[in-house]
Amino acid sequence: MAIRVSISDEDRDELTKDLDDFDKAYIEKMKEDGVNPEFMQMFRDISLELHQDEEE
Repeated sequence: MAIRVSISDEDRDELTKDLDDFDKAYIEKMKEDGVNPEFMQMFRDISLELHQDEEE
């Protein structure tokens, strides 16, 4: 069984500071895989926009 652990803000950088834990983990995986930083920024922007729409 998976255990969800919240990641503290100390473990976040500029790219991941406003994302939820799942999106942060996805961006960290993209970094490990050598994905272009511009694509990671686009993913971040889209993710934040989607979460904002969900809250409204």
